[in-house]
Amino acid sequence: MSKTPDTPEPAQRPLGERVARGAAWIILARFVIRTLGLINTLILARLLVPADFGIVAVGLALMQLLQNVSDIGVSQTVVKFRKAGRVTFDTLFTMSAIRGAIVCALLLIAAPMAGHFYDDPRAVNVFLLVSIVPVFHALINPRFFEFERDLDFSKEFMTTALNKLLGIVFSITIAVIFQSYLAILAGLIVSAFSQTVLSYIVRPYLPRFTLKAFKELFGFTGWLTGVSFMAALNNKLDMLFLTKLIGPTNAGAYYLGDSIAALPSQEVATPIARAIYPGLSELQSKPENMREAYLRGVEVLGLIAMPAAFGSSFVAADLVAILLGDQWELAVPMVKYFTPVAGLMVLFSATQGYAMACGRTQLIFLRELIYFIIRMPIFIWASAVYGLMGAVLATAAGGVLHMLLNLSLFSRISGRPFYELIFRVRRSFAGVAVMALYFVFIRPEIDAIEMLPLLPRFVCDVAVGAGLYMIGLVGFWFAEGRPAGVERSLWRQISSRFIAQ
Repeated sequence: MSKTPDTPEPAQRPLGERVARGAAWIILARFVIRTLGLINTLILARLLVPADFGIVAVGLALMQLLQNVSDIGVSQTVVKFRKAGRVTFDTLFTMSAIRGAIVCALLLIAAPMAGHFYDDPRAVNVFLLVSIVPVFHALINPRFFEFERDLDFSKEFMTTALNKLLGIVFSITIAVIFQSYLAILAGLIVSAFSQTVLSYIVRPYLPRFTLKAFKELFGFTGWLTGVSFMAALNNKLDMLFLTKLIGPTNAGAYYLGDSIAALPSQEVATPIARAIYPGLSELQSKPENMREAYLRGVEVLGLIAMPAAFGSSFVAADLVAILLGDQWELAVPMVKYFTPVAGLMVLFSATQGYAMACGRTQLIFLRELIYFIIRMPIFIWASAVYGLMGAVLATAAGGVLHMLLNLSLFSRISGRPFYELIFRVRRSFAGVAVMALYFVFIRPEIDAIEMLPLLPRFVCDVAVGAGLYMIGLVGFWFAEGRPAGVERSLWRQISSRFIAQ
């Protein structure tokens, strides 16, 4: 049956609708993947010990560090160069393949040195096995990212969910049989392999080795590589020092606590930020429209990230106990103190997409450089002197610094004052303030809730916190006279559905 004239093709739909659909697919994908990953983590956390996670984290940190250091931004380049041809795709594939081979070689060279440095023979095995992962990642089909460029994330959902499921099955199987740290690595290798294979099945393409478009691409990818280099130092280098400074057990608690701390805000907010970038890229010739679209995206991020992040901080002890068990009590401070900061960081995470869409990748590099110069010495000093708690507080302080740098980045690119970003999420801050007043001053005095078993107490706290946030958010919106914004859009949709029924 042919389509009616009133049925638009996906690429002809309004940009806002396509961004929303793209974000919905990413959210669904991340929800499924994180749910599978959470199940995997919960099972492994009960089969393995914190020291196992700590020693594996060292190899993963160096692998991710080297990958990010050399990242050429294949997906971002495909999105930016919207009319790329075969030469461009083949050049991207060749550059990526070279990068993967170099990263693999460096990890193989580092393996014996890691065993000596950490005085643990397991580190050698970790580095040898983890070196396989970047090879598979480097061979992913570059044309697969055309789906992202066109804001069609359904294919990514299907492929990512499948390769994640395969990795988890292998990981849990090996953990149950051998109860070894090798289970974590086996899952990663299988997942990386299936991801590469599926990228060619979904988007058939036979790449060729060439560097003909290198000069054309390097002006954009060169700065992205610099950004990835600094971001890798900021995000991954700390684990290499941390295991040596505070020991594998504390490092394992920090590593898993950091993963839990990022869950509440990033699992919904990060997909939205990612979907915003292709949408902004379409508005490159309309800077005012691009800025307004970015600000609207920040509103949406605030609506979701703020309550999830701050709420998780207030129930950190119960959250860790439910997800990981009592043996992971050391991870509680990381969740308690870093989760709110992670929410604030995600709030302005779309700033990087805004800068890339404007072609200002050099400013992103400058942001990451300043962040590294200030944060890393403080983190190493705090970890060495104050142990795990020093690492946690230094990480939280670094997150605040990153947020301030993002505000400065927005101001420099747009020519607008930095507080314009904060003003756009003022109602989200109001909702969080109401929730915080309850948990800080009222909740400790309610013995009836405190005496409940763990799971009912957690559910009660989450429900009350979410309700109070909505009261503060909507109440402030009504007090302002119901101005235009995300709240009005949601109000109209809820009202229309209610009236229709």
